Amino acid sequence: MEEDFRAALLAWTGLAAIVGDRVDWGLRNGVPAVRLQVAGKSPFYTFSGRDGLTPYIVQADCFGRDFGEAKLVARQVEAGAASLARPTFQGSFIVGERDDEDTDGADQVLHRTSLDIRILHRA
Repeated sequence: MEEDFRAALLAWTGLAAIVGDRVDWGLRNGVPAVRLQVAGKSPFYTFSGRDGLTPYIVQADCFGRDFGEAKLVARQVEAGAASLARPTFQGSFIVGERDDEDTDGADQVLHRTSLDIRILHRA
């Protein structure tokens, strides 16, 4: 799922126009950027075993130099996630959003909008 989701976000032209290729799992390389983290994973099972569908919660931290830029990145992540295609992805839904600040290595303030995205992925 991780590779498929990152590739789908990078292919979303609205996001790529803002962050370039700075969409990574666990990393923030520059600003603006998107840092992805799996916050939850719970595969579906039947009496015959796993059925291949796994719901994930992915946290997408959208960083910007100011509040507006962080929000712009988040809106493009939201649009890209909404465009995920079958059969690999069975759906994606924003289930949470919050805003806060972080600092970079030089103690410069970075603005962050975090999205919690429920993704249904078929392996």
